[in-house]
Amino acid sequence: MSQKFDIVIIGAGTAGMACAIESAQRGATVAVIEKSHQVGGAMHWSGGHMSAGGTQLQRRNDIKDSIDDHYEDIIRINHSTGDLKLIRKAVEEAPITLNWLDDLKFPWAPECPRIIYGHVPYTKPRTQYGVNKAISIFETIKPLWDKGVATGHIRLFLNATFSGLSEVDDRYKIVHYHSANQEHSLEGEHIVITSGGYGSNHEYFKEKHGDIPYSSSAYPDSTGEVMIYMEQLDAAFRMADYHLPSLGGLELEPGSHRANFNEAWAMVLTSVYRQPRDIYVNSDGERFLAEDEINADTRERAVIQQKDWVFWVIFDEAGLMAKDDNGMDNPIIIGWDTDRIKEEATRGKAIFVADDIPALAAQTGLPAAALATTISAFNGMVDNGEDPDYGRSYLKHKISQAPYYAVKVFASLLVTFGGLAVNENLQILNRDSNVMPGLYGAGEVLGLGATSGDAFCSGMAITPALSFGRLLGRQLTD
Repeated sequence: MSQKFDIVIIGAGTAGMACAIESAQRGATVAVIEKSHQVGGAMHWSGGHMSAGGTQLQRRNDIKDSIDDHYEDIIRINHSTGDLKLIRKAVEEAPITLNWLDDLKFPWAPECPRIIYGHVPYTKPRTQYGVNKAISIFETIKPLWDKGVATGHIRLFLNATFSGLSEVDDRYKIVHYHSANQEHSLEGEHIVITSGGYGSNHEYFKEKHGDIPYSSSAYPDSTGEVMIYMEQLDAAFRMADYHLPSLGGLELEPGSHRANFNEAWAMVLTSVYRQPRDIYVNSDGERFLAEDEINADTRERAVIQQKDWVFWVIFDEAGLMAKDDNGMDNPIIIGWDTDRIKEEATRGKAIFVADDIPALAAQTGLPAAALATTISAFNGMVDNGEDPDYGRSYLKHKISQAPYYAVKVFASLLVTFGGLAVNENLQILNRDSNVMPGLYGAGEVLGLGATSGDAFCSGMAITPALSFGRLLGRQLTD
């Protein structure tokens, strides 16, 4: 016998928690199943960048912005790709969502709002985040969640593995899940799927993207089981072709196909935050990009033209130890100091060190003659103050002082662009573009492509997840 609720939510991550909170506050009974032992999902993993036009925080900082300006910026960055109606809805909801957090005394990082250059930058400072990344979001909304649980409006089922759906009178109303070696069922007038992406499922990723290189820094629980089931149920899947990785991943264990943005990430997305004392070479030992290129999208697309979507950052001892313009250390790995880089280099797994270029080539597998030629040519460019190959203008550091270092950098996925298709009301659609009655979706299960198009638009992952979760909480309880 199924327990009955107004709404059943599959996944207690960003969108799922937001939906449950909003629904509970409006008096609905909500059941939430979560395969993990805890709620919060990728909020325990994400950088938590949000964006909106016309927020209270912007106004307090005398920044004039609007929904229209935000939308036009996104369309400029992604060349009018993605689900434009869904993007417009997300942008319209965004300031409502960020103002909601603001009213909850959200701990904004003091530098916000700001322009972020790790993606193609907006024209105005509209990226906002907390002092503790996405954990700040989790800590802000968790008391609202706890209140819903305490009042009985939210029933949480942890360690609950989704196993299927059933219809009642031609409408999906039953959610089946497995827990404690038993099968269980929940009945809801509405079912909301907020189960996340598939970035940590190599097999499913390959099914969707073919043989493109796979290195993942996605949330470990983003394994796509619900998405796979929904496709078997005839749900439409779209926008995988928009896939674009992010630059900087280090695989500390070679062959693992795993990187971790929070553990080891190279500052190679842009030169705004760190001018290069190094060169980037591909597997042929050749440069392929002006290392001081500012535009993140240009850099990403240059890397995915290289074999295996991987490259090596090459520098010498002087480059490692050089200070930035403020007299501070600013080595290639974000958050690492020079001692840690040297220590990691002794392992010879993700960072390599050698007393001469032939030995460095031997360690990395790069062709020695080509690497030596590339470095010699670059050193000549530093002497002449000109890069005739790629137009690099920052030419202050030769690669000539032993020991020499190489960092193997992967184009690693943070989020998945493909996802389930929905209409403007966030109802899940089948392959014939018809509504699957009773089913709704929000969060990364929709794919980043839907809300960001074929480029990374700052804040257009976690903000729509929060906004669409809250929107469904209102929509399904009216």
